[in-house]
Amino acid sequence: MTTDGRRTSALIGLALALLVPMAAAAAGAQAAKGSLVPKAVAFVRTLAQGDFQAAEADFTAQMKEALQPSKLGEVWQRLISQAGPFEDIGDSKTVVQNGYTTVVVRTDFKSRALGLAVTFDSARRIAGVHFVPPP
Repeated sequence: MTTDGRRTSALIGLALALLVPMAAAAAGAQAAKGSLVPKAVAFVRTLAQGDFQAAEADFTAQMKEALQPSKLGEVWQRLISQAGPFEDIGDSKTVVQNGYTTVVVRTDFKSRALGLAVTFDSARRIAGVHFVPPP
């Protein structure tokens, strides 16, 4: 092998040595994001069942203070009065930003669809909930 060939092989080897861990880290981040989708969907199903006490089980301390079960129930009932009965859950979209993962779950009501954005902190606790356009 010539010197140029060895140099090229060394550069390719170095590039692979740097890229493989980066790809693994990216795949790990993707897996971590994806694993919150079932948790977000379970939260929506708990709301739909009217079990607002159970729905707040994964809330952060700040969320428990701001959105107690009775208030959560009021918000959900107001939504049903405006959008009709809850019917189903559709696709979801996950966004990671500033250490938080937000899963937007499509929620279908009788008269319209909405996205329920469930934001998780790094400890996988619910740090925020709000309605957005559906994914």
